[in-house]
Amino acid sequence: MRITIYPTIDGYVSRNAESTWADAHETLTGDQASSTGTFTNVGIRASLAPPGRGGGYYVARSFFSFDTTGVTHVPKSGRLYIYGRTNGNINVVHTVKATSDIESAITTADFDSIQDWDPRGDFTGAATYYGTNTGGWSTGGYNTIILRQNALLDIAGQDRLNICLLAQRDIDNTGGSFPPPGSTDYNGLYFEDYTGTSRNPYLDITQQDDAVFFGANF
Repeated sequence: MRITIYPTIDGYVSRNAESTWADAHETLTGDQASSTGTFTNVGIRASLAPPGRGGGYYVARSFFSFDTTGVTHVPKSGRLYIYGRTNGNINVVHTVKATSDIESAITTADFDSIQDWDPRGDFTGAATYYGTNTGGWSTGGYNTIILRQNALLDIAGQDRLNICLLAQRDIDNTGGSFPPPGSTDYNGLYFEDYTGTSRNPYLDITQQDDAVFFGANF
């Protein structure tokens, strides 16, 4: 049996136009946040804007919270689908485990709401990786991220699956190596508040043959 689960809340947090990469990457709070928008053109970002175009370093991360209380068995497989929008310059997007802070609201304080996140370093050996998109970023269709086993275990073992999407340079903490005059490394995407469901993010879960789903989100 296959189950579709849409997020109960999603959105993005960004840090904008900082003079150094460290100021953009290592901060605990963002400058801008939204959990009610239908889309953004810069929801995943690690870039250095050239002078005259809001010059400075930018980082943006997108967050999603899914209610998985109805899933009582470890799924056979799972995929995260994100519909892309204008801008698809980041070819590698990582999915990591977010904290419970995003479950009721997404604010500027959630910029670092990533499980075991250390904003002063990178994610190596710290964050829980749920999956990676490596095939480029579609700007007019769904991008598919195959969930790892640890995500499937959390779907069955926890009430919620909280996710953060972020750029390769962000997760590696290598944004300080941008060549001048800058870069346009950012991806757009749609959120749950988009009218209808044709472009909404969602989890696609395949249950074990003997499993029962107790929710009503399919």
